[in-house]
Amino acid sequence: MAAAVYAYATHIDCLDGLAAVGHIAHRHVATRILREQYPLIGEKLLQAMKDVLQDAATEDVIAAWAEAYSALADIFIQREKAIYTQENQDDRLTGAK
Repeated sequence: MAAAVYAYATHIDCLDGLAAVGHIAHRHVATRILREQYPLIGEKLLQAMKDVLQDAATEDVIAAWAEAYSALADIFIQREKAIYTQENQDDRLTGAK
């Protein structure tokens, strides 16, 4: 998770450089991560950042990371939605349940 956060931070101006998004999105779908889980994960991630950064975790720093997390969560939610949709279409074509 820390490596993913670091990669995201280093590519914040060019999210196309995040090759791991596709891999992680497929992993999320395989483990059935749902869009409803993202707010709780974000809350816990921000709390962990506060714990690690301590005094450096100013309101501005945490607010910036909250905004960045929200943007990344939206990217994952959209990518995962497309994967779930494709899987459902594939299941209908093959008759799988």
